[in-house]
Amino acid sequence: MAQEKRDIWIFSDHLQHAFELLGKGKELSEELSSNLVAFATTSTSADEYVRHGADKVILVTNPLLREFQVDTYTDALSELANEHKPDAILIGATRIGLELAPRLAERLKTGCVTEATRVELDADKKFLLMDRVTMGGNLMETHISRAKPQIATVPRGVFAQRAPDPSNKGQVIIAEPTIKDPTTKLLERKPKEVKGVKLSEATIIVSFGRGVRKKEDMMMIEDFAKALGAVVGCSRPVAEDLGWLPEEQYIGLSGQKVNPKLYFACGISGQIQHLTGIRNSKIIVSINNDPKAPIFEFSDYGIVGDLYVILPLLTENIRQLARS
Repeated sequence: MAQEKRDIWIFSDHLQHAFELLGKGKELSEELSSNLVAFATTSTSADEYVRHGADKVILVTNPLLREFQVDTYTDALSELANEHKPDAILIGATRIGLELAPRLAERLKTGCVTEATRVELDADKKFLLMDRVTMGGNLMETHISRAKPQIATVPRGVFAQRAPDPSNKGQVIIAEPTIKDPTTKLLERKPKEVKGVKLSEATIIVSFGRGVRKKEDMMMIEDFAKALGAVVGCSRPVAEDLGWLPEEQYIGLSGQKVNPKLYFACGISGQIQHLTGIRNSKIIVSINNDPKAPIFEFSDYGIVGDLYVILPLLTENIRQLARS
């Protein structure tokens, strides 16, 4: 009997996000002794995927895929999946990925786990264990899809990408799946106005939560961030409930996922919804007046005390060091 194929497929419309999925996909495919396969629509991205660890790249250059339409991409990926029988498909949890993944799962008659924050093989290496946060961040669910292919969407920043290796060799397969004309027509494209900063690219982030009592007190946070050369982020309630910062600047499960070298959590209790967004930070420093705050269990360094006393002292000391 022929051995069952256990290939891991990845797809994301954002190149850097695809590299993160390739990093995790490589780990899984090595455990399964299988191939890591990426889906690409341009030869340039195909070459990049190989450099980042893809064993194979399925390249579809059909002009109907130049602009994303969910039905055309579903046509292409479902036909290819039925042909090649992958074991699992990891899809970037972007706006496009979240629209595509459930439709692809329905077409393939399988399950779909959205916003997975952990993807691992079970002890017998038969199925993926896929964790996702639910109930507003109060519960962590572990899902197993016994139908194949197992499909999961993964937010950006959850997995680390591997360094590219120009010596990597991979096979590029030119495919021509049957794709029907889209049922909708793109009339106009307008760039989205982004009011906040690009937290996903920041190396130092100073983030604050409900521990900051008044909007005017944000100046204290901004002064500290300026002294560090950092950007400012916040917890979800600050942006969504209070409206002190644009929604693009809140960090958490349903907001930005970040991976800075240094992350300051100022007056943030540390609910799992927020922790999911900062899990890939290299060093986390927390300041909170509650010694039992959950954030301390997740931090590399913790300062128990009054934010309004500690931050000005830190700001002044950092400025003195910069002047010396």
